[in-house]
Order: sequence, then structure tokens, then C-alpha cells
Amino acid sequence: MILSIDFFIRILSLSFFHPSFVLIFLPYLYAQGYGFTTSEFLWSSLYAGIVCFFWFLGYLSLKSRNGLKSTKINWDDEIVVVTGGSGGVGGLLAETLAIRNVTVIILDVKPPENEHVNIEYFKCDVSNYEEVQRVGKEIIEEFGNPTILVNNAAIVRGKTILEGSVRDITDTINTNLLSSFWTTKVFLPDMIENNHGHIVTVASSIGFSGLPQLADYCASKAALISFHESLRYELDTRYNAKQVRTTLLCPGEIDTGLFDGVEFPFPFITPRLAPLDVVKPIITALDKNEGHVIFKPYFVYLMPLLRFLPSFIQDLVHKFSGANDGMKTWRGKQNDSKKDQ
Repeated sequence: MILSIDFFIRILSLSFFHPSFVLIFLPYLYAQGYGFTTSEFLWSSLYAGIVCFFWFLGYLSLKSRNGLKSTKINWDDEIVVVTGGSGGVGGLLAETLAIRNVTVIILDVKPPENEHVNIEYFKCDVSNYEEVQRVGKEIIEEFGNPTILVNNAAIVRGKTILEGSVRDITDTINTNLLSSFWTTKVFLPDMIENNHGHIVTVASSIGFSGLPQLADYCASKAALISFHESLRYELDTRYNAKQVRTTLLCPGEIDTGLFDGVEFPFPFITPRLAPLDVVKPIITALDKNEGHVIFKPYFVYLMPLLRFLPSFIQDLVHKFSGANDGMKTWRGKQNDSKKDQ
């Protein structure tokens, strides 16, 4: 495990930046003889107020998205579909849920790396709408209507705009983006009818920023972020299906082989994620039956803010972070398997 800034931020969020800590610290100060009017107590009160304010905003955001009361799901009643679930993050997610005796259905063009009694595999090119329709009908007839959909399939070609063939570009867009439309069109109607379900969209941190040799990949992931947002508002305002949850995941680089060879100069700030680091927050969101927006690692929170900075600062960030040169040494997987990031 590589020690990164995420570890220290996590420690601070559970201590100095946690309401429990700051609210306990104020009585402690008073007990030590610092009265209400002392500068030490006043500054500490201001700090406590700021910490509590930002935590309250987070709480308010969570409740406005999910309602005041969320009931945990009964896994015995759930049927999970994972696209690109034969390996990487999708495979680990499928195996983790299967261990809980959850029925998991994998859609991929190649079979899963490991077999499990609770995992069913359907060969399916999720970039093809007709194929998704056909396989979806088979799934519904055999297992019933899926209640959880994890749109995880993705591929990388790693070529510049001019180097990439028409097929390279269309394959990337179709697999990374359009597959989410196709699976959602097939499985969402029943979720809306029952006002119960959860759709997880796996986008990427570089959906917030274009990178050399990744134009098609970045564009597809940026579109997925908009897809998630549109889906959420459609469920709320067009279908009145507020109990159908939506979760968006925007991870940085994941150690799955898709980006093998890509190295960044400051791994302390931009650490490579293990698949488990990505699977855990997904399962937490599913367990709590809550829609979430998940950014991992912490540097991803800063990426949307880059667009508000002057262009020369954006250029400097790209240069010194290694973003411009990372793909020069790329030797990642480039087969036809619908892999995850």
C-alpha cells in the first residue's frame, strides 16, 4: 500500500475536521479556564462553526437527494446486472455481492475469470442495442426484472484523434457511453413501475479534463457524467420515481491493467487505486439504498474546479501533473473485452 495524501485527509476528516471533535473541544477549552470572551475560545468557536456548517451542507445534500429516511435494501430480493463484469472492478464487485448470496448477472463478451454459484454470465456486446434487448429479455424471463444495474463496461484505445480509426472511435463511444443508454432502456422501465432500483454509472476523473491520446475516452466519460445527471432529474421530475437511486462514480487510475504503463510523477497526490477502493463505496451506497456521487481519490474533487481557473494555470497543472505525457508509456489492455476503468 502506497501512503498518499488520501490517508492523511481521512484522518483529519475523522478528527480535526469532524463536528464531534470540535464540539467536544469547546467545553474542554472552557474547563481549562478560557472564558467565552477570550480570543482562544472565540477563534475556536468560529472554527467549530465552519466545520459544522460544511458537514451540515453535506448532510443536507444527501437528504435532499435521498429523502429524510432511507430504508436498507433486502439483498434477498435484489437482482444485480453488472456490465463489463468479467474482471477488474466489475469482476470484484460481482464476486463480493455473490458471496452475500445475491443473484449477480454479468454482461460481457468474455466469461468471468472466476466462477461462483451466484454469478450468471451472459455473453453480450453491450454496445449493440439489439443484443442488449435480446439478452435482457432472456434475463427477465429466467430470473425476473433486475433491480440494480451497474454500468461499468469500458475500453481504451490510447490513440490520438488522427491515429485512431473510425472503428476505434466508434467502439469506444459505443462501449463506454451508448451501452449505458441501451442497458438503462431495457432494465429501467420495471424499476420505475415498482419505484425501486439503483443505477450505478462508472465514469472517470478524466471526464472532467481532456488528455492526449484519450480524446474518445475522455469524451465518453464526460458524457456519462451528464447521462447520470439527466437520468437522476428525469426520474425525479418526469417519472416521479424518487426511490430509484442513481450513483455516479468518478475514480482516478485503477490498478486493473487498463492503464498499465501510465505513471504520474506525484503518486502521493494522485495514487493508483486498488479495485477494492472502488468497490467498497459502491457497495456502501447500495447497502444504504442511497444515491451518491463518489470521487476517489481526493484529488478528483479539485478537477471540476480546474475549468474555473485561467487557461495558463490549467496548462501548468497538466504539465507538472504528468497528464500530458502519461499515455506516452501506456501499454494497457486493448482487446475487445468490455473492461472497466
